[in-house]
Amino acid sequence: MNHLTDAVAHLPPAAVYTILALVVFAESVLLLGTFAPTLALLLTAGAMARTGAVHLLPVIVAATAAAVAGDRLAHWSGHLLGERLRTGGLGRRIPAGAWQQAETLMTRHAGRSVFLGRFLPMVRTLTPHLAGAARLPYRRIAPYSATAAVLWAAAEAGIGYSAATSLQQILTVGGPALAVVALTALATTLWWRRSRRSARGAVTMPRGHSGCKNEAPVR
Repeated sequence: MNHLTDAVAHLPPAAVYTILALVVFAESVLLLGTFAPTLALLLTAGAMARTGAVHLLPVIVAATAAAVAGDRLAHWSGHLLGERLRTGGLGRRIPAGAWQQAETLMTRHAGRSVFLGRFLPMVRTLTPHLAGAARLPYRRIAPYSATAAVLWAAAEAGIGYSAATSLQQILTVGGPALAVVALTALATTLWWRRSRRSARGAVTMPRGHSGCKNEAPVR
């Protein structure tokens, strides 16, 4: 485990919930998907819940609320930055492949991209920003953001809770792969069911940048 997760493992419950929420929020808002150890923190918090050091429900609630709030502010930030989103200091640190994947999701799935992106490292940071840059109204992504946040937080904390005795191995070897595979499969299934009932069109993202000008304001 890294130093942050080591430190969290020895903190009182209120501090654990607070740090978890702040890191999840920062990942969403500040384009820190490459650097914020949200998977490690959620696994650690889930394992701590298994030992009784914290409670599992507040862990899930804290991560969920922070993810939803982060998506909301990320959408607003993307709306303000527009084309500068990708060319700014933090935006340039994101791998081009992650930008391409997020833009492809946005082009094909519009608001649903926020749901699908939540289960993909780095991409979950980008999709709400891109939705704002594309002037997609927040009400179009809000249900997907909330649903994905609950499932994501519950699944990752639940994995830590279920495998508390082997947390070190999960963090260093199998955890990221297990989480991505399991959660992506779940997200795809839920999206497919929902998309069959949805008649909403997709948003077209201009190739090479993430913003549009002279559009209606975000509501």
